[in-house]
Amino acid sequence: NEYKSYLSMNKRPGSAKEESLLKQHGTAIAQAEAMFMRISDSLTASAMSAANARDKADSFNICLSEYAYKEHKSIKGELVDYSECLKAVEDKKQLTLDSITEKIKPVCDKWKVLCGEAQAQLKVLCTARDKELKAVRALEKTKCKEGSKKADQVAADLVTRQNELATKNAEIGALMQRFYSQKLNDYKDVLSLYAQVQMIYHSRALEFYTRAYQDILDIQADEYMDCLLNETVPISASQSSPQLAEEKRRSNPNIAEDLNKTK
Repeated sequence: NEYKSYLSMNKRPGSAKEESLLKQHGTAIAQAEAMFMRISDSLTASAMSAANARDKADSFNICLSEYAYKEHKSIKGELVDYSECLKAVEDKKQLTLDSITEKIKPVCDKWKVLCGEAQAQLKVLCTARDKELKAVRALEKTKCKEGSKKADQVAADLVTRQNELATKNAEIGALMQRFYSQKLNDYKDVLSLYAQVQMIYHSRALEFYTRAYQDILDIQADEYMDCLLNETVPISASQSSPQLAEEKRRSNPNIAEDLNKTK
């Protein structure tokens, strides 16, 4: 029945179409390994790139923070909060990358082993299948040459070999079905997880950037100019950093706490 089913698919054993399909399976395994390894390598490269970008962002934030603490108290609070918002975004970005690497990289790395095993199994099955195919072809030639005395025995042997060949082909089909199914499921998991983590990050980043933007809008130029032109207290003697930080905690939700809630 397996053999008849196989022939009904217009895939005569040993045909060019069947041979092409087997080669296609081998190529698919190699491509899957290359794809998952490339994703894994990209995550490693992204981690290194992110570290360099974080250094530059931290340098900018330090510069901005130092400037804010030297500014007049009328705008210092907004500048400090702005700086803390940017730092929170960078912290969240690092957490996002760590989460992606932690969850996705192991899935990708395991495919080097899975593809190696699949290639080895496919090779074993193809070798056994080729052996049966060779026997079937030999019996088909013998059936045409032998007389009636051996015709029945040759025909019986031919059916047995054909069934064995169909079994090997079915085993190859089952192997590749499991392989393609697992590859697709893992690929979907990797891509959906990446998109999900990125959506969470960008939604939180948008909140922090919105807050930072509002901090700048809250700066009152008239008040600032009036203070600078009329106050006799030097700018350097204005409100200290600890006092300012405490005021910000009382007046606004703590940014660090907001960030911790999203971890």
